[in-house]
Amino acid sequence: MNGVGPRPRSSRLRGLGQAVRLTLRRLHLQALAWVLPLWALAAATPSYASVYPSLSSRAALIAAMRQTPGTRLLYGVLPLPGTIGQLAQWEIGTYLVMCTALMAVLMTCRTLRADEDEGLVELIRGAGAGRWTPLLAPLGAVIGIVALEAAGIGVIMTALTGQVAELTVSGAWALAGTVAVVGWAFTGVSAMASQLAHDAASARGLSLSALGAALALRVVADET
Repeated sequence: MNGVGPRPRSSRLRGLGQAVRLTLRRLHLQALAWVLPLWALAAATPSYASVYPSLSSRAALIAAMRQTPGTRLLYGVLPLPGTIGQLAQWEIGTYLVMCTALMAVLMTCRTLRADEDEGLVELIRGAGAGRWTPLLAPLGAVIGIVALEAAGIGVIMTALTGQVAELTVSGAWALAGTVAVVGWAFTGVSAMASQLAHDAASARGLSLSALGAALALRVVADET
């Protein structure tokens, strides 16, 4: 018996706050490059109302979009009656969800697997960080970035309800919640891939394959 007991749980998380801040500092330009265009995309929702101001004026468009195989493949089935909110979640929402998933995949694989390949994890551990810090810090940073993006989308869409009568506050935050959940899900998928893969390129490949499989599943569900 050497008298050494299990390490305190707090020691396993030593330096977590500092590591999260460091990761956010490293990712801030990349995060802005993703988040700001996606916020701008959400803010473009009133353009539907400017081109098709009423349900009757867009009836032919709605019918065509529901029957065109290409648009069904890309965006799914457009809900009826085709309000501005439904158009926004159908088209703009698709881009928001897919881009958020892609952002989560690239950021997670970069800060988990690529950092390990480059020896940054050993450097952090050597500086006294706890056992779980190199894993939880990147995950916390990416989860926070996704949450910020989704919250911004919710705020923007809520503000637009004052301009477009066919938008609702509940719909705005439902879209924001969907974006957040998808981003967090693919953060988890990428974290798993980073543990299974031999290098960062393989981790990205596995994660993007999962994203493609999810899209294919959505297509099959819509068409059957």
